[in-house]
Amino acid sequence: MIWNILQFIFCVMPFVLSLALYKSRRPFMAKFYTAMTRSAKARKLYVQVLLIVLLLFHYVYISGRAGEFGILLSTTICAVMFSSRRTDKWLRGLCDRTRAFVTLALTALAIVFVPHLYTTAVTVAYLLLAALFYPSIRVIAEYKHGGMLSEWAKHPEMLSESYHSNHHAKLPHDADSGNPDISAQ
Repeated sequence: MIWNILQFIFCVMPFVLSLALYKSRRPFMAKFYTAMTRSAKARKLYVQVLLIVLLLFHYVYISGRAGEFGILLSTTICAVMFSSRRTDKWLRGLCDRTRAFVTLALTALAIVFVPHLYTTAVTVAYLLLAALFYPSIRVIAEYKHGGMLSEWAKHPEMLSESYHSNHHAKLPHDADSGNPDISAQ
């Protein structure tokens, strides 16, 4: 029973964290965004914490369901994540390519219903969660050029907006915001 509760907590955690912290303007999240943008060591620590959480999930899963061989695929993904550079490329690729992000999310939703691929779906969900909070190439370039650095220091909420501006499609009511109103002509 305890193993089932722990597995449920691991499954719910990506959804709760993304709902609570995505586009958050809280001071601790501004510090997090700043650290992730400035420091490669902070991004490496972030990847290592992600890997530890995934390995802990695998441990809980295999302790509750001994003899399950479906865990091998997700364990292989975790083994590949030991390379920080490779994981950095993955997270940046998911961060900068919306289509890849959505495709992977739909794949995770589809495979969660296959009993032997459950751990793979949870692993993919954690990768998607990690990509939500990973800085894009554009944000790091803005930081390195220094143009936005003074603005971000004065207004941390601008960093949050800049940090998350590429994770979602524009809403239909914003689609023609740059064009003059055609009906007025």
